[in-house]
Amino acid sequence: MRWFGSRQPGAVEAVLGRAYGGGSTPYEWLSRAVSKSAVTVLDLACGAGAMIDRLQRDGRTVIGLDRSAEELALARERGRGPLVQAHASYLPFADGSFDAVVTSLGFAVVADRPRFLAEAARVLRPGGVFAALTPSVRPANVEDLRVVSRLAGYLRVTPHVPGITEFKANQALSAVGLTKAEDKRARYYFEVSSREDAELLLGGLRSSPDRGRASSAVDFMTARVESLGPLRVPLPMRRIIAIK
Repeated sequence: MRWFGSRQPGAVEAVLGRAYGGGSTPYEWLSRAVSKSAVTVLDLACGAGAMIDRLQRDGRTVIGLDRSAEELALARERGRGPLVQAHASYLPFADGSFDAVVTSLGFAVVADRPRFLAEAARVLRPGGVFAALTPSVRPANVEDLRVVSRLAGYLRVTPHVPGITEFKANQALSAVGLTKAEDKRARYYFEVSSREDAELLLGGLRSSPDRGRASSAVDFMTARVESLGPLRVPLPMRRIIAIK
C-alpha cells in the first residue's frame, strides 16, 4: 500500500486505459458487470476516477471514493465526480446505499481485505452487485512468458499492475454475505512503440523502485522496438463478480 500510494497520480490509469484485449480495455470489461438498471454506483478506491467515465449514464449517480488527495485532485481536474475522500475500509455511507460497488485494483492492493469486503457488502442493497478487477498471471502464451521473463530479469520482479496476482476469493466473499457469480481471466496487452511508451508502462506497473533497473528495462524495450517493431507487453487481468 505504501508503494501504491507513492505512485504518480493517474499512472495506473495511463497504462490500463491503453491496454487492449478483445477490442476493449480492462476498465470497459469491468464496467460491463454493472447492470443498466443500476441507479447508484460506488467506485471504491477510485484513484483518478477512470471507472467513473465508463460507468456514467443518464439517470445514474456514480460516486468515486479514495483516500488519496492527489488522485482525487486529478479526478476533479478531469471533470469526474462526485468524489469523496475517505478510507475504503470505513465507508461514510448508510447500509444498502448502492445498487453496485466496483473497484479497479482496490480489492488487490488493500491491506485489510476482509474489512474492505465487509464494508462493500454493507453499503450494497440486497441483490446488489460487487465487481472487482485484479491483476493475474494468466492467461499467457509462450511469447507472453518470454517477454515477461526478460522484463523480470531487468526489474527483479514480475511486471504487472499493482496488487496481489492470485488469491482465493470465494471464501472471502462468502464471509461477508456475498455470493460469487463469476471469476474470469482475460489477456490484455500494452503496446510499446517508443521510449516514452516504455517509461509510461513502467510508471504504472508494480515494478522495482530501483531507477537503474527501471532504466535498463526501458532500454531493453526501446532497443526491441527499434529492431523488431512494437512490443506487446502482456497484462492479464481477472474480473470477480459477486451478488449480495
